Amino acid sequence: MTQTLDILMLGGGNMAQAILTGLKRSGLAANIHLVEPIEALHETLRQTAGLPSGAVFTSLEALLGQTPLKQFHWLVLAVKPQQAQEALLPILRQTQAIGNGSSRPALLSIAAGLSVQKLEDWSGLASIVRCMPNTPAMVGQGITGLYAPASLQAPLREQANDLLRGLGPTVWLDLEDEINTVTAISGSGPAYVFYFVECFMKAAQSTGLSPDTAKTLAWQTVKGSVALLDASDETAESLRAKVTSKGGTTAAAMEMLGAAGLEQALSSAIEAAQKRARELS
Repeated sequence: MTQTLDILMLGGGNMAQAILTGLKRSGLAANIHLVEPIEALHETLRQTAGLPSGAVFTSLEALLGQTPLKQFHWLVLAVKPQQAQEALLPILRQTQAIGNGSSRPALLSIAAGLSVQKLEDWSGLASIVRCMPNTPAMVGQGITGLYAPASLQAPLREQANDLLRGLGPTVWLDLEDEINTVTAISGSGPAYVFYFVECFMKAAQSTGLSPDTAKTLAWQTVKGSVALLDASDETAESLRAKVTSKGGTTAAAMEMLGAAGLEQALSSAIEAAQKRARELS
């Protein structure tokens, strides 16, 4: 893409910073203006994205007083869901004032649980993409699920991909409800992995190993196993079988994990997260 995108970003938290870092990583040509009420974050945000001092604002009204909404190609909503309606209110006022005939940005929302219809009602914007990245995006190893109505034009889909490609791969969804499944699997998923590692290290420590040794053994085992899975053409099931000799130590451990209901517990956890995501919609 050769077009320089003018981007207005609302919110400067961790995921906003991940997107800014991703934009820098991907080399996408973009002019970014950002609104973050907490002034203590401004210097970090300027350094993260290489933004000039005049591009970071404490209020959306102040920004729009200098740069009209119609100048932006994209509005990135990166605030907490409970803050979204209030954050979008100045946008709604402007869209109502300029009328349907004027140009206006597309909206990319990372706010969990807010439907396309709700975002349209709150912003007055018609071209909307919902996305669900995850925290490994902070190091360029995330994955992002995206959904947009079928009416969204192909160039805008391409631009949404470009905005997020620095975070890791993207997956487009056919149905809006699937964003709730993505939330439960990859959005919440890093917490499941971190919890497993946490439990693994505690279990290693309980055998009598020192905390440092337990951490080193457990963490490197997880990293190495993921690297092997990533580099291999084999499935996780196949690689697991190769480690699990009949009657051996691994078989004894796997039998215990099966008896403890690990598979069912994970399935139930994902179902609970999916249900909660739907409740928030």
